[in-house]
Amino acid sequence: MSKLNTHIVDNQLISGSFGPVQFGPWGFEASDRVSFFTLDNNSRHITLAGQDVIFQNSRWRLDYETRQSQQHGSITLSARFTALTGGPIQDAVVRLVFDKTAIHHGIIANRKFLHHNSDKYRLFPTRKVQLFTHDHHHIDVTLDHAEGTGRFAPYMYLRDRDDCWIIHARLLPAEPIDDIWLRWANRFFTLSCPPKLARLVWKTPGGKAIFWRLREKWGRRAPEIQAVPLNILKPGQSLYLEVTCRFH
Repeated sequence: MSKLNTHIVDNQLISGSFGPVQFGPWGFEASDRVSFFTLDNNSRHITLAGQDVIFQNSRWRLDYETRQSQQHGSITLSARFTALTGGPIQDAVVRLVFDKTAIHHGIIANRKFLHHNSDKYRLFPTRKVQLFTHDHHHIDVTLDHAEGTGRFAPYMYLRDRDDCWIIHARLLPAEPIDDIWLRWANRFFTLSCPPKLARLVWKTPGGKAIFWRLREKWGRRAPEIQAVPLNILKPGQSLYLEVTCRFH
């Protein structure tokens, strides 16, 4: 019988294994137009002060926990991201990464996907993603609890990128939308559409369907053009995600 092994430091899962399945690191992400926060070393325009996460234009507090149950062969991640000053935010994410080597395919929203390094964000308003291994084990990742203050809705995605499967449990802005960021980004620069024009494009028939997270839907061959909604949280409001990964 396969044993669940993990390496957890400062309440964050760094790496783990279940038989031949290798996984990690796992963590949390959040962003607005300018600042991007992650628990690894890739944050941008972020200052940390204890549990406080200081964006360029707002201040937040992260309460993050990793709990493992050997008895049930599971790991639970919980994250509460609380607005201290209030401000716009485009998403809050619990992120899980698995090495692709031992995994045959993944399933989300009753759709089966093989790993083709497409880098497509297969995003659905669902609460469960499954991975199936070559040796007939499977992994269930469930979004058990989500709180979006009535402004954010729960989604999950399954993504095949490089040598990994990536699973996100996400809270994304729900209507009515406070702001639309229509952007073209590449490694050299980011160009943003004027806010009034971006909102006009969003409200034009078909505009939302075409541009909403366009690059994510099309994968690595798509141009870095997409519309990203943002909603404002007031001081004291928070976003909460609780995700459990079960190994069978």
